[in-house]
Amino acid sequence: MPAHYNKKGMSVLLRLTPEMTKMLSEAADRSGRSNTREAYVRLEDHLKAFTDLATPGRRFTAEGSDTDK
Repeated sequence: MPAHYNKKGMSVLLRLTPEMTKMLSEAADRSGRSNTREAYVRLEDHLKAFTDLATPGRRFTAEGSDTDK
């Protein structure tokens, strides 16, 4: 199925564990951002840094080398 991209972007609904919610809220408080903005900034950063997550515990960076967690 071909990918279609909306120039305005898209909304994503996520279900976070209580632990993830706490971590996100604490990070947002530290940065002065809303939870939504904090999640956006972190997702954007992660997508730019890691092109793929092939398996749990192994990350493939945008530069092409893989690293262990």
